[in-house]
Amino acid sequence: MARLTRLALSGFRNIAAGDLQLGAAVNLFYGANGSGKTSILEAVHMLATGRSFRSRQHQSVIQRGSERLTVFGRLDNGVSLGVERLSSGGGRIRVNQVAAESSSQLAQLLPLQLINSDSFAALEGGPGVRRRLLDWTVFHVEHHYLDALKGYQIALRQRNALLRRGKIEQEQMGIWEDRLVSHAAVVDKQRARVFADLEREVFSLISRLPESLLTEVSIRYRRGWKQGSDLGEALRAARETDLTQGHTRVGPHRADLAFAVEGQPAQTILSRGQQKMLVCALRTAMARVVAGTSRLPVFLIDDLPAELDSEHQQLFATWLTESAGQVLVTGIDKEATCRPWLALGSPWNQPSVFHVEHGRISAESLSTGPNNEWSK
Repeated sequence: MARLTRLALSGFRNIAAGDLQLGAAVNLFYGANGSGKTSILEAVHMLATGRSFRSRQHQSVIQRGSERLTVFGRLDNGVSLGVERLSSGGGRIRVNQVAAESSSQLAQLLPLQLINSDSFAALEGGPGVRRRLLDWTVFHVEHHYLDALKGYQIALRQRNALLRRGKIEQEQMGIWEDRLVSHAAVVDKQRARVFADLEREVFSLISRLPESLLTEVSIRYRRGWKQGSDLGEALRAARETDLTQGHTRVGPHRADLAFAVEGQPAQTILSRGQQKMLVCALRTAMARVVAGTSRLPVFLIDDLPAELDSEHQQLFATWLTESAGQVLVTGIDKEATCRPWLALGSPWNQPSVFHVEHGRISAESLSTGPNNEWSK
């Protein structure tokens, strides 16, 4: 189980400096728009992935006038994580004060699930959005999945490079296609195995929803090439067309999760509210599958009251008590942000509360105002 007990950050957007002692279950951050509460979630995301979920360029995340940003975290098992990004470019990632091999080492130690307004585009977005969700789940369940996926991606880049030359070199093409097929077999097998568990958990959750239409949702794993066909044969058959287009059109890099209701794409049938609950069910199911490896993810939830009505907030909060190791949630209003959690059992009904205003973070009790200012 991964839980953050301490979060320290500096030079992060409008937060000059902060050092928080986090609660074991639920941590609520409330404040006006632009106060900095989403930046706290963003900092945790950077601590666990090495990057922001709001910007591809880390320079835009560094506080104006600062040369760097730093994020430090300590887990309940004593492991420390640290990320530094420089305005001049580059930076460092450290685990227990030692340079990390890659950002994937952070992800293994602190698995995260992010729920924000962008998350609800999973059904309407392209296949890559849903494929990344599946890959996150497989990564945390199958120990050697990342190696197979990286091997596949290397072979895919080499094949595409040969295609862009404008002339197929049969011997070279055959070498990279063989490697691509070999890695693809592992990637597809592990994806299919984890998908079966994921599908079961999604259906277990939506069966508890009051909307009968959601219980009619079907989910299908599309592996990226025709079912029942050999990938090597499919690649050879597609060579001429791939040469014309300059890229490989079949393989695990084209995989997708298809959500449907009565044979129609789910996003064309379900209401916006139903789509949001289906995405919440998917994200929770991902956590439940990963929990089977004794790794309960930390959930970052940005402005939950704005995304779900009170009934569905309560149900989602109940799901998380069964699936999350820890929750960090933001909202504008203190009472509305706290409400779904107070009806739960201990320790989920005893959230740690923080008020965020102009980049300053103050710890509060549930019933009173600020009792300790952490950030100045």
